[in-house]
Amino acid sequence: MSETIERVGLTHIQIPLKEPFRISGGEVAIKDAILVTIESSGGLGLGESSPMASSFGYSSDTPEGCWDDLVGQIVPSLLGRSVASVEDIASLVAGWDASSRFAVAGAETALHDLLAQSRHTSIAGLLGVSAEQASLGIESGLAVGLYPTVVELLRTIETHLVEGYRRVKIKICPGSDLELVRAVRQHFGELPLMVDANAAYRLDAETMETFRALDDFDLLMIEQPLAARDIAGLTRLQASLVTPICIDETADTLAMTVEAIEQEACRIVNLKLQRVGGYGPAKAIHDYCASKGIACWVGTMPELGVGQAHGIHLASLGNCRYPTDIEPSSRWFVDDFTVPRLELHSPGYLRVPDRSGLGFVLDMMKVKRYQVRHVDYAKQVSS
Repeated sequence: MSETIERVGLTHIQIPLKEPFRISGGEVAIKDAILVTIESSGGLGLGESSPMASSFGYSSDTPEGCWDDLVGQIVPSLLGRSVASVEDIASLVAGWDASSRFAVAGAETALHDLLAQSRHTSIAGLLGVSAEQASLGIESGLAVGLYPTVVELLRTIETHLVEGYRRVKIKICPGSDLELVRAVRQHFGELPLMVDANAAYRLDAETMETFRALDDFDLLMIEQPLAARDIAGLTRLQASLVTPICIDETADTLAMTVEAIEQEACRIVNLKLQRVGGYGPAKAIHDYCASKGIACWVGTMPELGVGQAHGIHLASLGNCRYPTDIEPSSRWFVDDFTVPRLELHSPGYLRVPDRSGLGFVLDMMKVKRYQVRHVDYAKQVSS
């Protein structure tokens, strides 16, 4: 796009979840997101910076920290600039090294939206995805958190499976693992099942015994069992298992992903736009994994509608070979602000938009209903 960026808007939004979402590190009942709008004379690009509240325990990134990074560093660098290629976006983003990757993702994905619009293609098309491949849609997987009882877990899975999800992911943590997996297997039989530990385990004899027992349940994968930087531990654990280990928190940069794959610490990689800082680094990780025969899939925080929509485009890449964590907005939230609403277009499948750019627009009445704060920044015009 040759048009100059004239205006950038930031809107901090909070939307309640339908029920608290629990992992080993904590729980969250309200979803925070920072909507990023980047405007030129030719269009309006949408992005979402989507950190969880600090009480969730997922990462050190917080809504307040991302807001400060966007206001203090990222937005001033955008006004008056023009971006004509993905290389231009990468060059601009390189100047934000000190910023939270969650903050970077909000602006970087909005720039991709604006660029795709200027080229009259979808973001998936901008990433190199063919129209034929995109038309197949992407598989959606059901993800559920930790529950106080096994009965509640089973009831939640049963409630949502009727929507046709292509696999089920349950959370585990020390003391709540084998019993959960055994119960799900006994109740639902041979459904595609995976577990996510959110780095809750330390590698010791008890952990090794637990995961070797999990090996008997024919799981699709075990996601991030150990701490992100414990690549040596992940390597030892993977060598002792038939079930593939999938890295999530470990895959926060291309360098870390390369190290994990070279050390044979995993056989699958979870891509998250928020965690890595947007499409550029996510596609670099995807392409490297493809070159090494390591399958990818797209995870979520989960984000609100704009962030989830960006995830759909990423998940259409050819090496994303497992169902995504992206689910309809109504699965998690009491409301959302995208038009159309993010929904399954057929049982278990999400449609990849074929319109220019992101393929979604904003319901501004809902944006205003849920906004906590909003600021606009405009390019200064010389007199």
